[in-house]
Amino acid sequence: MINVTALLRSELSWFVLAILAALVAGLIVGAPLLLMLLASIGYTIWLLVRMANIVKWLESGAASSKAPPTMGLMDQVVGLIHREKAYSRKQKNRYRSTLARFNHLAAVLPDATVVFDNMRNIQWSNHAANTLLNIHEERDHGQRIDNLLRAPEMLNYLAQEEEGLEVEVSSPVAPEKTLSMIKVKAAKGMTVLIARDITQRVKVREMRKAFVADVSHELRTPLTVIRGYLEMVLDDDMLDTKNKDALLNVQAQSDRMQHIVEHLLELSKLEGNPLGESEGQPIVVSSLLQNTVKVLNESIGSSHELIVDADEELLLIGSESEIYSAINNLLANAINYTNAGTRVIASWHLNDTGLPLLSIDDNGAGIEAQHLHRLSERFYRVDKGRSRENGGTGLGLAIVKHAAQRHGGQLLINSTPGHGSQFQIEFPASRIASAAKVMNM
Repeated sequence: MINVTALLRSELSWFVLAILAALVAGLIVGAPLLLMLLASIGYTIWLLVRMANIVKWLESGAASSKAPPTMGLMDQVVGLIHREKAYSRKQKNRYRSTLARFNHLAAVLPDATVVFDNMRNIQWSNHAANTLLNIHEERDHGQRIDNLLRAPEMLNYLAQEEEGLEVEVSSPVAPEKTLSMIKVKAAKGMTVLIARDITQRVKVREMRKAFVADVSHELRTPLTVIRGYLEMVLDDDMLDTKNKDALLNVQAQSDRMQHIVEHLLELSKLEGNPLGESEGQPIVVSSLLQNTVKVLNESIGSSHELIVDADEELLLIGSESEIYSAINNLLANAINYTNAGTRVIASWHLNDTGLPLLSIDDNGAGIEAQHLHRLSERFYRVDKGRSRENGGTGLGLAIVKHAAQRHGGQLLINSTPGHGSQFQIEFPASRIASAAKVMNM
């Protein structure tokens, strides 16, 4: 710790000595004030020269061997500069070492990583980027990433403002490989693009889909035969009550199995098969809601209060059968898993951000938070016993989720115990159509 007061006293003592010497000399020659003034001016000039030498030394790089000769306070200033330079040198070496370790770790990551600025100029990439994206860390530094990744799906993804959205694309290096790409914003206008080889995962997913579809198809025939024989036996007037009740139970379970098979086949069709923007027809969603609610009202009577609030002018471009399936599953869930007297509101409007939103709201008992993120999983049940009593397959919300994703949308679930539940499908703006526009086509 430097004693500043002591340094000031030392500097002042040199100044006082200079003034006293000038005073003595002045008394000898008979001009004390003049010599004292000249001594003060000379001492000030001397200080300024020392300061100028230090500034010049700093501008030249402040090499230790070229430090100007100093004394007193200025000597301490030069000493502090030497100390700060040594500390800064240590910090730079530490930062370089840390950066080198980070670069080494990032370079050996199996996922392709590319950093580019807001002009899409590549600032950094690792070795995996060369393997998966054909972006070389040295050759392509400073190049625009959209000049190197020219596939339409990659260009569309790079053009999107939304971050954190994951897409699956073919590798530009090996088209037989499938990549999962995600981009996130970083500091100072930088964006990080990460690509991962998910070829094996996609193959397993396709194998599972094929297996489920094949098994479901194979189950259809024996189930049809079983149901046919059951109907024939149940039509027998000689059948006693005990056997008839047993056969009715078998028939109910075969019907449930038939519904599971149908849902599995529907899922295999929807999953991982996005609908192209040019595919689909204008759908009058308001009519689908009203017709579905009318049919449900006829089947459930007055057990639930079903309300439709829909914009009749707002149309959706897509698959009508899939949207109907999503609506039917959401409304059936709202009825089957809430108590009699529950109010269910089916609405269809643009939300606050201008996106088309299908929403099914109820004021039922609600769902605990720990179940919400798993509700759209296959066969997941909050209340297993009650689900089976209602004939649920555990596949309805999975179908809704994949129907939404197939149309570029997403399933959103909110629920508070004691305050009801809200199931929403938010579609992209590109799926919007208006009744007036369709009439003019």
